[in-house]
Amino acid sequence: MKTVLKNQFNFRSACYAITACLLFTGITSCRKDDPKEQRNVVKVSDFTPNATFVVNNAEENMPVWVHGNKDSKSIILVMHGGPGSDVLDFRMYQDGLAFKKIEVDYQVAYWQQRASGQSKGSDNSKYYTIDQYVDDADKVVDQLRKNYPEKKIVLFAHSWGGMLSSSYLKDEKRRNKIAAWIDAAGAHNGTTLLQTTTDDINAEADARIAAGKEAETWKEIKEAVKEQPERVNSLAYLVTSEIPEVVIKVSNADFKFTSRADSSNPPLFKEIVKRDNNPFLADIKMPCLVLWGKYDFAVSRTYQKEFLKNIGSKDVTNVDFNASGHYMMFHEPDLFARSVIDFMGKYKL
Repeated sequence: MKTVLKNQFNFRSACYAITACLLFTGITSCRKDDPKEQRNVVKVSDFTPNATFVVNNAEENMPVWVHGNKDSKSIILVMHGGPGSDVLDFRMYQDGLAFKKIEVDYQVAYWQQRASGQSKGSDNSKYYTIDQYVDDADKVVDQLRKNYPEKKIVLFAHSWGGMLSSSYLKDEKRRNKIAAWIDAAGAHNGTTLLQTTTDDINAEADARIAAGKEAETWKEIKEAVKEQPERVNSLAYLVTSEIPEVVIKVSNADFKFTSRADSSNPPLFKEIVKRDNNPFLADIKMPCLVLWGKYDFAVSRTYQKEFLKNIGSKDVTNVDFNASGHYMMFHEPDLFARSVIDFMGKYKL
């Protein structure tokens, strides 16, 4: 194994227990306080949105920034990952190329979830539940409908956003507020999250070893997975960095988490690993776009297959990103933007 990779696999050995460090922006590594975490902080003054409003719910003030084409018939509501990541990363990381291309044709509403980024409120674990975040989402949707009564609302969800959006869409009244669903590597089933990551990494390692491609590195990756099963989701991102087919590299260290984001994640993760929304997907009949990276080890392509098998909609578009890991909007921004724009146009959204 390369020395740098070996060091990465062994870093933070004294970090939190699994329930305190598993995140998924996808699920990312646990972290210590580090002033370098602030190097990518986004200031509201860095951009000028079409509109900004704040949704107040259950002791939380959550900002929503609306960017893009005011003349579009639809508005795309972004449900970011984490829990606890910053929605503005989609617009600012690597210049936000994918979403800024989408904004040429459509309005996009960037909702900062509870305990994330610039959201302000009580750091109380009673509010860190999936059901509370679903209620928050509904308040955001209702405010968008009030502000833009003539526009259709399309949900875009990435990673943890897949759990949040699929939980939101379980209810018929809430489904009726939404015109379409874009699922980008959404973790709609948390019950097998850790096992599928382990299986996928081992399968990739076996294939690379058999092909004689960096065999020693991949043998040590397998060893690391075996020796540190509690850190398998952290390892998932390091593994993606070893894939030469993923040309544009994305480092989790570039993404920022507030202290409240860190504290909100463990109680939510405990719920996530117990929830499977597969049984409810059959009730969803709206047009759906499914986006997945070929080398996504954080949220397995097993979930892509489950989605396509269980979704009730007959209007499903599936796009594979063959040079991507978990962050296909950054790994392949042109394909990502084109896929979303084509989908929206196909269904006249």
